Amino acid sequence: MNIDVERLKEEGEIDLAEIVSLPRIAREVVDIESVDDVSVRLHATYHHPYVIVRGELDTVVHYVCSRCLAEFARPLSAPFHERYTTDEHKVEDEVRFVGDEVVDVTPELEQAIFLAIDNRPLCKETCQGLCPVCGRDRNVEPCSCDLRPIDPRLEALKGLLSDHGSE
Repeated sequence: MNIDVERLKEEGEIDLAEIVSLPRIAREVVDIESVDDVSVRLHATYHHPYVIVRGELDTVVHYVCSRCLAEFARPLSAPFHERYTTDEHKVEDEVRFVGDEVVDVTPELEQAIFLAIDNRPLCKETCQGLCPVCGRDRNVEPCSCDLRPIDPRLEALKGLLSDHGSE
């Protein structure tokens, strides 16, 4: 998504609304299956030599649950606020130099989405996950696997016990 700096200088402020595709997010985040197109609404203002852009991003993120590996979708909204400068002497850590032509805000849009996504997405708060023994989804059907921890000092004795009663 681009902002025309020359037009912004002439008008002082502009509103932009666009639908953009950001496929890099799903490629780089393991817990994300896909991201729907992102609805971007931005308001850009020019205060010499700064370009200030504020707005809102809305999309739907298709996650993979970090416990049960089920896919689910969740809406995501993220604020957007960036500052740019047309004067190379005014560049700071949070202020990027853009010159007088066009500002491509796509990297910053991706960054806003990256910061807003869930770190460990869960399909629901009560997700029981997969059984570590048999691999069943415990949300769908319970299993009767023994999940009690075994003292590591006695682990070798487990192989001496038989599942078929006394022998």
